[in-house]
Amino acid sequence: MKPLGKLAAAIVGAVLAGGIAQAQGLQDVIEKMGAERCADSSLLCVTIEVPRDHFANDPSETLPITFAVSPASEQSEGILFYAVGGPGGSGLASAESYIAAFDQDVQSRLDFVFFDQRGTGPDHGLDCPLAQGVFDRSEVTLADEAALLATVQSYVIDCQAELDRTDILPFVGTSQAIRDLELFRQAIGAPKVWLYGESYGTQFMQSYATAFPDAVRGLILDGVVDLNLSAEGFYRTYVQAAERILSRMFSACDADPACAKDMKATSSSVYASLIGQVSAGRSEVDFPLIDGTSARRMLTAGMIESNAFYALYSPEGRATFLRALAAFAQGNAVPMLRQAYSNLYIDPDTEEGLADPSWFGAAYFAINCMDYGDGAGTPEADARRILDQARALEPAAPNLFRSYYLERLVCAYWPGSGKPDRPKPFVGGDYPTLILNSDTDPITPVSMAYSVYDNARNATMVVMQGGPHVIWGRGLSCPDKTVSRLIFDGAPPPAPLQLCRQDFLAPYIPLTLTDATLPIDGFALGQAVEAELDASADFADWSYSDVLEYSCDHGGRIEAIPTDLGAALQFTGCAMWPDLTLYGEGTVTFAEDGTDVLTLDLDVLGKARGSISYSSDRAAGTAWVKGRLDGRDVAMPRPGP
Repeated sequence: MKPLGKLAAAIVGAVLAGGIAQAQGLQDVIEKMGAERCADSSLLCVTIEVPRDHFANDPSETLPITFAVSPASEQSEGILFYAVGGPGGSGLASAESYIAAFDQDVQSRLDFVFFDQRGTGPDHGLDCPLAQGVFDRSEVTLADEAALLATVQSYVIDCQAELDRTDILPFVGTSQAIRDLELFRQAIGAPKVWLYGESYGTQFMQSYATAFPDAVRGLILDGVVDLNLSAEGFYRTYVQAAERILSRMFSACDADPACAKDMKATSSSVYASLIGQVSAGRSEVDFPLIDGTSARRMLTAGMIESNAFYALYSPEGRATFLRALAAFAQGNAVPMLRQAYSNLYIDPDTEEGLADPSWFGAAYFAINCMDYGDGAGTPEADARRILDQARALEPAAPNLFRSYYLERLVCAYWPGSGKPDRPKPFVGGDYPTLILNSDTDPITPVSMAYSVYDNARNATMVVMQGGPHVIWGRGLSCPDKTVSRLIFDGAPPPAPLQLCRQDFLAPYIPLTLTDATLPIDGFALGQAVEAELDASADFADWSYSDVLEYSCDHGGRIEAIPTDLGAALQFTGCAMWPDLTLYGEGTVTFAEDGTDVLTLDLDVLGKARGSISYSSDRAAGTAWVKGRLDGRDVAMPRPGP
């Protein structure tokens, strides 16, 4: 075992002698290790020093690795090590929100352990948001090979120049990181633990369980990576799966009356038209800025493709993307561009890449490129081989094949790429292995999960039909109950392979006030503002912690301010539609009894003039409006048969 550092080494000696983790509980152990409240959450954080290189005999070179613990609120029935996705995700930044999403029963009976893997987090995080923002907005194609390679090489150079430290780049691979986790397990008394990995975390936890089988009480893999696949095989498998899911998404829209009505043509043809316009150079968009002005912005094919790919991750994402595509079909490209800014972490006002405390983009490449060596030649030779493979694949993946080659080209030029050798298939162990996957997962397709399931002993599997990428703790009762029964009752699924189902497409929110020839109805206007708030990625993804400010599609802005009960809203010249401007305020109110009420008090200018007061009790499903528009009292509609 490599050195832990003086404090951790002392704890190891004590716990191995007396079994402190088992006798006193995990919270007692980590408090003795010096744990304190985490900086940005209510969890307990403890940091241990680990060797910078586990495979070298140099105890003087170390890295601090921080672990966040959420102790069971009642008697603990086990410890669960949680590996988040990415690679590049911060476990500490995600921990509190992830835990809050679990049933209270799970929170009260399990000790959760999250961690900032080497290359992530504030101590040694690898991130280059400015270079990433430029790279993600770049328009690259196989047709202009020289420009493509120049863009990739510039990103690799500029990203490294932006990093706070580059000395750890050779040491961030998964084979190093799993040993950090094992040192922590040793430091808390070497108990047998439950392992959970999501997405890349399944790669991490398969590697950990293979290296340290005696540590494992049980293994849960969610959104599964097949480690046996080469880099080329991994990218080809998921890109081809994503193409099939994209086609299914378009078909689902065409079969949905509201989506089809808004699209005015088949959704696949609208998508092709959008790509065609961008490729022909007609890609400038008047984008509204927070200060009320607008700027001419470029919408690139890469942005659109990224939007389409990220949309496939969940039923909600699919519906949101289709709504932006329908807005384009009706002449408004702003939602598509706004969605790209959100997906790519780009500031809409400045177009600069944004730093995100939960995500470290350079770590994504540093770890992936180390784990998946994609060639043994020179960077130029590897890039040539990747380009040739991409041209061969293009006919089978016409919409998303950029995903097949772009990241691989970065790895061809990234410093310290690993060897192309792949590990043997994961074979499981004496512990139970539960495999969770959706059959409509674009990035870790279900075929990878089947491969792991077929090779691992003591394995059972749950497939969520129509579901998202990663299914535990997402409010889906089937996987949630299956995991709880396994952990707390020792009961695997009743059949080795179990199927669950959810809707492939979340409810589609129709575009609002699209017929300019109709007069503005006060109740319809209130409902339309409510729908636009629900459909806004900015507002829907808001955490209700910091002040949120974003522009409306045709000018003006909305400000959302957190309150004790929800949020206060301010509308300043907000033009959600052409020639209709809103000023005023609103509230969003939540309560423990399930209350969910939206109120709006708005002055209306433009094609209609006046004011409305609107209230929607979303929990009860009731709404009302009053006010005056164009000199007449606003009346509630009187529905009939």
